[in-house]
Amino acid sequence: MSGCWSFLIVLCALPGVAWSQDPPEAPAAVEPVPPAEATAAPEEAPVAQTVVTAARSPERMENTPVATEVITRAEIVASGARDAAELLAAHPGLEVASTFAGANLRVQGLGSEYALVLVDGERVTGRVDGAIDLSRLSMEDIEQVEIVKGPSSVLYGSDAVAGVVNFITRKARKPLGADLRLSYGSLQWIDLDATAEARREDWGLRVSGGLQRRDAYDLAPLDISTTGSSLSGFNVSARGDLKREGPLELSSTVSYERRVQRGVDLRRDTGAIFDRASRDDELTVRLSPAWRLSDAVTLRTDGHYTGFKRRYVNDQRQASALDTVEDTRDQLARLGGQLDARLGERHALVAGVELLGEHLTSDRLEDAGGERGRLSFYAQDTWTVVAQPNLALVPGVRLDADSQFGTAVTPRLALRVDPMSKLTLRASYGWGLRAPSFQELLLDFENPAVGYTVRGNPDLKPERSRSVNVSAEVRPASALLLWLNLFQHSLRDMISYSLQQDPEGMRFVYANLDRASVRGGEVGVRQKLPGSVQVELGYTLTDGRNRETDEPLEGQARHRLTGQVTWRFRPWGLETWVRGALVGSRPFSPDTDGDGVADPYRSQSYVTLDARISRQLPAGLRVFIAGSNLLDAGNPKDLPIPPRVLQAGLSAQL
Repeated sequence: MSGCWSFLIVLCALPGVAWSQDPPEAPAAVEPVPPAEATAAPEEAPVAQTVVTAARSPERMENTPVATEVITRAEIVASGARDAAELLAAHPGLEVASTFAGANLRVQGLGSEYALVLVDGERVTGRVDGAIDLSRLSMEDIEQVEIVKGPSSVLYGSDAVAGVVNFITRKARKPLGADLRLSYGSLQWIDLDATAEARREDWGLRVSGGLQRRDAYDLAPLDISTTGSSLSGFNVSARGDLKREGPLELSSTVSYERRVQRGVDLRRDTGAIFDRASRDDELTVRLSPAWRLSDAVTLRTDGHYTGFKRRYVNDQRQASALDTVEDTRDQLARLGGQLDARLGERHALVAGVELLGEHLTSDRLEDAGGERGRLSFYAQDTWTVVAQPNLALVPGVRLDADSQFGTAVTPRLALRVDPMSKLTLRASYGWGLRAPSFQELLLDFENPAVGYTVRGNPDLKPERSRSVNVSAEVRPASALLLWLNLFQHSLRDMISYSLQQDPEGMRFVYANLDRASVRGGEVGVRQKLPGSVQVELGYTLTDGRNRETDEPLEGQARHRLTGQVTWRFRPWGLETWVRGALVGSRPFSPDTDGDGVADPYRSQSYVTLDARISRQLPAGLRVFIAGSNLLDAGNPKDLPIPPRVLQAGLSAQL
């Protein structure tokens, strides 16, 4: 490995001193939207919508040439969402798929490994089976969520094939303030969140923390296993910013989170019962100085470190032959510099360089771990070709030099035109890539109870994609918005399992085997009605197929309909909403009998329904009642979502 990569890996390891102590051993047995409008809730002051995700530089939302959807703080508060999974579950064009590994995000028909999840522009680490568990991301400290669908590798590199979801944390805004929220409901579900903030002329500080706990749940009560794990955990975070006279601005964040989950597994082939437990710890530190070199030029720099640690324990009851304890530690460090420059009245240039290093150790990996480094250069220019009517071209290109797979170039060209004041058209064409994960490169896993092994392949190539997005937004009246989005993704060198003959049992090896295409469209409407009522409907049609086998992509519904109705009655301080989703049947191809041959089937379509009502009281108090999955959808086979949950709570603002 070159000296450059070695240096960055060392940089990764320095903050890891706090992670050097092993967690305690587990006990022998364990018991069990299109661009959104700011609709401020009474307890939240409206904030002008400035977005950063589409261009990696602050810009007003109405000016961005790349379509960006925003969920505002007011909408987060009104939804009552505890985590990112709940918030995004009914969002048009997004799908949150619940699996035994957590809640995973699908964008435009592509799986979670093709969607990049960020917090303040930094990658979220700790993927399990290729996916980020959205239930890890608490909402009490999120200012807004920015969603960019379509190819975004030009700015963010690997994994941003289908799009990017960026969670922007909250800054201190009040001279002195505090918030508290407490809720309790089914499954002994307890949530407690608290924040405090202070704001002065040249600095601000915001601190927050939360506690969560929930019992396990079982959608098949006739057996001893649990469908969903119990949960207990806490999180703390702080964000500060400093701006004195002169060109320098400084912001920093630090956060820590711990989650413990426990459940029971039953292996029906052998009748063995396992108590499982996992503990996840995550530490994140970020420092971001910025210098305003002139009225038109700003230099932004970032230093970021994330350490993710997981201990997973499987303890077989009344036996120990199949007991396992697995430790995984993923450390990621990034150094970046970016120049934002306005060149006259027509050009807004963004150019930057990133140096990223990752170090992973895991009991499942060959040689117990791996490390990689990546040096990247990117540039994007927003060129206003014609001011009236507005016509903007956005060419961009990125070069990645990776220690694992070599170099890759990902260009993109985007277009925006406003032929009329009430009509906006956008289009983009771009290349994308997904680098092989450490699991796919280095996995060394045996399952003696079933009789198979899985091996990684260090010779894997990155997956490549070509993507097209075309969208239109029509505003025939101030209270009405219509939108349409068409997309197509073509992927090659997709990474999949290859079955090899082995005298000791089945042997699966990762390989670049497949090609796939995903195409479809999204259509929606948002209408304000008299009496402070707002209705939003969205429909998504997705056709995804494996081009090698001509089979539909597993787990992807062809049809999905979402809807939400919101009503506010300000004289009484009432606010209520009802939202739901109708999801069509989905194809699955499990190997149910362990013979190496898939046993395909299609799941039943299902409907989810959530509702919430709250009322503002004197002295900054607000009470609320909420229900999720009111129709009690779900099953342990292919839809392991929590059963019907009712909650009541109280929030206070000082």
